[in-house]
Amino acid sequence: MFSYDKHLKITGIPLWLDATRRVDACVVSHAHMDHARKHAMTLATAATLALLEKRIGLQRALVLTYGEAHEFCGTHITLFPAGHILGSAQVLVEIQGKRLLYSGDFALKKALTAEPIQIPESDTLIMECTFGRPRYRFPDRTEVIHRLVDFIESALAAGVTPVVAGYALGKTQEVMKILGDAGYRLSVHGSVARLARVYEEHGVVFQPWENFNRNDLEGKVVVVPRIALKSRQIRRIENRRTVFLTGWAVNPAIRQRYEVDEALPLSDHADFDDLIEYVRRVRPRKIYTTHGHKDFSLHLRNLGFDAKPLSRKRQLSLFEE
Repeated sequence: MFSYDKHLKITGIPLWLDATRRVDACVVSHAHMDHARKHAMTLATAATLALLEKRIGLQRALVLTYGEAHEFCGTHITLFPAGHILGSAQVLVEIQGKRLLYSGDFALKKALTAEPIQIPESDTLIMECTFGRPRYRFPDRTEVIHRLVDFIESALAAGVTPVVAGYALGKTQEVMKILGDAGYRLSVHGSVARLARVYEEHGVVFQPWENFNRNDLEGKVVVVPRIALKSRQIRRIENRRTVFLTGWAVNPAIRQRYEVDEALPLSDHADFDDLIEYVRRVRPRKIYTTHGHKDFSLHLRNLGFDAKPLSRKRQLSLFEE
């Protein structure tokens, strides 16, 4: 039903899933660049296509609507919300009565700026397992947000500018929603702002925010992409405290690695327990894991599932076994 050569291809038709090299036709699960490229034809949700247009531009594109089956070369493709970022999708492929579900990146816990996940059942599951080790169990989101607010309040009380960093797409827009709704005045980095405008065009309501201005930061929270933390623009903020939001913050060494004052485990991925819960809800007969630790498949096998990681051997044929 599919083959894997560092990329996923549906057998017998010119259709790929999240290929990271240019191909003729590809379903793109979401607009993070480890899952997307500029293809000859891109199939995705309207929000994902709008975000990709901002990031890399597009040529031909086909909008797929959540929950509606679309026929492509004799195959039926249906997208379901993945709960990861705006427009993110799981991809259900149906061929001759067989069902294959590709998870893409997903999250079970409800975010404020992503469509809540809807999980279909499937015979075969290809799933990401980014946090597929037992030590990656995230605290309750409410607790993490309280810790973020405490960090900001402490900085503002000391007359210091709090700088909140996350990935440019997804995490930072979630932060804008969380902190804006909590009443904070936000100064937003340009690369975050241009994607936030796409969120607004697709129905996400932010409280009023401002474009970043280094000369007008008093009493404001600065929201930046992680990559900007070492930029001259941010380093010129003399009195600042930095916090990086990432699921990897479960590991206390992350703060030193990224040279930030604090790191908090606010994630837009499923943690270890939610990965297993996801499998139970899909109820697959066969599981292949990708985008994560290979030993997650061992955990699944210990729970009685037929699971293995996707091999990086070239032209490994699956589902033909």
